[in-house]
Amino acid sequence: MQNSNNRGKRSKGMAIVLTTLSMSLILPLMGLGFDVSTLYLIRSKLSAAADSAALAGARALAQGANASAQEANAISTAQTFFSANFPTGYWRSTGSAATVAVDDTSTANYRVVSVTASVQAPLYFLRVFNQQVSTVQVASKAGRRDVMLMMVLDRSDSMNGVVAGTGQTACALMKADASAFVNYFAPGRDQLGLVAFGSSVFTYQSSTSFTTPDANGNTIQSLIAQITCGDNTASAAAMASAYAELQRVNDRNRMNVIVFMTDGRPNGVTANYALGTVNGNCSLPANTNGVIAQWAGGAVTSGTTAGVMPATTTSVTFPGGSSAISGSRNCNFDADVTTVYKDIPNLPAQDAFTNLTSGPYSNQNSAVWPYNTPFNAIGGVSIPQQIVIASTNAVDNEATQIRTNTTLNPFIYDIALEGDGPVSDQPDTMLLRKMANDPSLAADAGIGGTFYTQQIHQPHGYFAEAPDASQLAVAFNTIATQISVRLAQ
Repeated sequence: MQNSNNRGKRSKGMAIVLTTLSMSLILPLMGLGFDVSTLYLIRSKLSAAADSAALAGARALAQGANASAQEANAISTAQTFFSANFPTGYWRSTGSAATVAVDDTSTANYRVVSVTASVQAPLYFLRVFNQQVSTVQVASKAGRRDVMLMMVLDRSDSMNGVVAGTGQTACALMKADASAFVNYFAPGRDQLGLVAFGSSVFTYQSSTSFTTPDANGNTIQSLIAQITCGDNTASAAAMASAYAELQRVNDRNRMNVIVFMTDGRPNGVTANYALGTVNGNCSLPANTNGVIAQWAGGAVTSGTTAGVMPATTTSVTFPGGSSAISGSRNCNFDADVTTVYKDIPNLPAQDAFTNLTSGPYSNQNSAVWPYNTPFNAIGGVSIPQQIVIASTNAVDNEATQIRTNTTLNPFIYDIALEGDGPVSDQPDTMLLRKMANDPSLAADAGIGGTFYTQQIHQPHGYFAEAPDASQLAVAFNTIATQISVRLAQ
C-alpha cells in the first residue's frame, strides 16, 4: 500500500511538471498566434485600402483641364480614399500614412498611380522581448491607359417612351447619362468621337480637345444634348462608321474602344441597292447607298417595311425615316417609302461595308425571337423578320471584322437598354455579348459557349445591362470603370 501511494504521488508530480512545461510552450505559441493574426488583419485592411486608393486615383486622372491638374486631383482622391478605407486606430494601430505618386513618362499614353502605405501595428506577446510594435507596409499600383473611343448612341423612335417613375423619356435620360459618361475621360490625353444612329448615321470626328468648342461651337456633350430620337436601328452602319474613325486615326498606343448603346434589335440594312435587282422603270445611280428598314414594331412575317432612306446625315437632329434618297428615277418609294418592295424585292447578299447579311443568326434558334427561320434574301424586303435577321447578321459580322483587327486590337463595350416594349423588339443580349466578346459567354452551356470558343483569342470587351433607362447611368458608369483602369502587377 505504501508503494502504491508513493507511485501515485510521483505520478501527480510528473503531471504537474509536464503541464507546467506544456503551458510554457503553449502560452507563448498562443500569444504569438494572436500577434500574427493581428498583423494579418491589419495588413489585409491596409492592402485593400491601398488598392482602392490606387484605383480611385487612376480614375481621377480624367478630371482636370491639364496634366498637372489631373495629377493633383489623382493624388488628392487617392489620399481621400485611403483615409476612408483605413480608419484611424484600426485594431489599435498608429501612424497610418499613404504616399501617392503619378508616373506619366515611363510608357507612352499610360499613367500609373502608385500608393505606398504603412502603419505601426501593436504587439502583445512579443513585448516580453521589448518589441512594442511592428511596421506593416504595402504597395499598390493602378494603371490608366489613354483611349481612342467612339461613342455609338441609338436614337431610334423607341427611345421616345416615357420611363415609369421619372417623367422623362428614355431619349432624355440617355442624353444626360451619355453626357456624364464623357466626364470619365481626360482632355488632352484621351481622344473621343461620336456616332448617333437611327436609319441615317451621324458621325462626329474624334478629338483630344473634345470639351473645347469646335469651329461651329460644338462639343461632344453639346451634340449629345441636341440629339432627337425618332428613326430605325441601322446598327451595322453605326458600328462601321465608328470603326472607320478608329482606322482613320490609326493610334496603336491608345486603347481603341467602341462603346455601343442600343435599346432594340437591328432593323435596318444599309447597302448599295443599285447593285441589286430593281423592278420596272425604277432606276438608281451606281453609287446609291441607302437603308431599307422594317416598321412593323417587332412583327415577324407581315407588316410595313420602308426605304430607301438616306444612309448618312450631317445633322444630329435629322429625323430620318421618311425621306427617300436623292437620285432615284421613276421609283414608287420616291413618293411613299413603304412601297419600296415594289421597286427592290430582294435583300442584298452583303451590306455597304462588305458584311454578309447571312451568318450565325440565319438559323439560330432563340428563346426570345424566332431566328430559327432561315434567312432568305429573295422577296425579303417585304418581310420584317428577314430585314431583322439580315441586319443582325450584318452587325455581328461587322463586330467580328472589328475585333479581328490585330493592328489596332479594338475593344467593343455594349449597353443593352431594356424597357417594357414587345419581347421581339427588345435588345438581343446574346448578340450584344457576342459583339463585345464578353467573358461571361464562357459559362454558357449552349450557343454562348460555342461563340466564346470561336472568339477566345479576340479582344474581350464587356456587356452591361440596364433594365430600364432610369438605370442607364449605372451601366455607363460600369463601362467607364471597365475600360481603362486596372490594378497593375
